[in-house]
Amino acid sequence: MSAANPPESLTWAFLRSHPEDAARVLEALPPADVVALMQALPARITARVLSNLRPSLAAAVLHGVDRNRGSALLAMLDTSMAARVLRQVTEERRIALLAQLRTAKGMALRLILTVPDNSAGAWVDADCLTLNRKVTAGAARQRITAASGTAERIVVLDDDMRPVSWVIPHDLLRAAPETPIAQIAVPIPAVIMAATPLSAALSHTAWSQSPVLPVTTRLGIFIGMLHHERLRQVYEQDVASRGADVASAAGAMANGYWQGVTGVLRGALGLLPPVRSVAEIPDER
Repeated sequence: MSAANPPESLTWAFLRSHPEDAARVLEALPPADVVALMQALPARITARVLSNLRPSLAAAVLHGVDRNRGSALLAMLDTSMAARVLRQVTEERRIALLAQLRTAKGMALRLILTVPDNSAGAWVDADCLTLNRKVTAGAARQRITAASGTAERIVVLDDDMRPVSWVIPHDLLRAAPETPIAQIAVPIPAVIMAATPLSAALSHTAWSQSPVLPVTTRLGIFIGMLHHERLRQVYEQDVASRGADVASAAGAMANGYWQGVTGVLRGALGLLPPVRSVAEIPDER
């Protein structure tokens, strides 16, 4: 087996171990170069870096890579980031990517994209565990084990995907296997509408009773869980970004470091076959 090319090996190691730092470097490169690198890297490394890129550049990547890879990358992103990126691709490309994402996540993304990105629904965790109200405690525990999931609250849904109650994991673990979920579940303190503005969602009084709350469409269909801490961070970032200066002292101090790493990435890009610019890549039909 031949040894990996040193620039290529170093680039992969850097991207895998420092995806946030790598994203800052890539944002200084031409979009076509970023697309070429994202197409050539293993998908899991690409997804980690992609989740840290600014949404507009991540959208350029989804436009530039082939459709199958684009859908695969989309599936690896967390739901809120995937939605932010999809908002910035063309409608034609968005439809094509979502058409290949025939999963619960794809359905959740379609719902999330119906609300503005400054609303509660844009920041839900759609990858959360849910239970049908007809299952037993034993079946619920099997589902949780199979999903390797953890949760502070597990929403119980009716057959129309509407939240009717939720279960506290501690209560579920203590229940006899044959116990109906309805006997363990407790009322949900409040449900937040997806279109609720961030400020209004953050000031909801129900946060004093739970660190997470379910979010639904205007028709009451469950789309995910909203975490108070995540919501607070997003709101503060939104407020700060309105008047913040993009340049920072830390960026200036690290200028020499970034130049060195950028050189390594440019060297690795030179090993890849020539690619057309994003603008030259024809739409896929």
